[in-house]
Amino acid sequence: MFYLSLIEHTLRFPPHLLGLPLNEAIKGELESLFLDKVIANLGLCISVYDIRFIDGGFVFPGDGASTYTN
Repeated sequence: MFYLSLIEHTLRFPPHLLGLPLNEAIKGELESLFLDKVIANLGLCISVYDIRFIDGGFVFPGDGASTYTN
C-alpha cells in the first residue's frame, strides 16, 4: 500500500546547478535527499511525484548558494 504525502522542505541550492531549469534541478536535489530513504512518521520514500510550489530564491550572507522552500 502506498500513500501520497506532502512535504515542505527548505533546500540549499548549489551554484553549479543554477544553469539548469529550476524545476528539474530542484527535483534532482530532492530525489538525492529523500529517494530510497525512510522518513520518520511517513515510511520509505520511493518517488518525488510533483513539486507544488517553489518559494524563495534568497541567498544567506556569506553563502554562495541560493535557498528555496518547496
